[in-house]
Amino acid sequence: MFKKNKFSRLQEQLRGLSLTQLEDLAETLLNFSMQADLVVWLQQHR
Repeated sequence: MFKKNKFSRLQEQLRGLSLTQLEDLAETLLNFSMQADLVVWLQQHR
């Protein structure tokens, strides 16, 4: 079975965001210093 890498999973999560969530992410994105910040944000905004 094909195992997805972390980047593929992040892409899927980003594609599933609503317009409001994308706007919120855009405002917050500049404060991120590493990929883990994005992962945490996505977990908090499911």
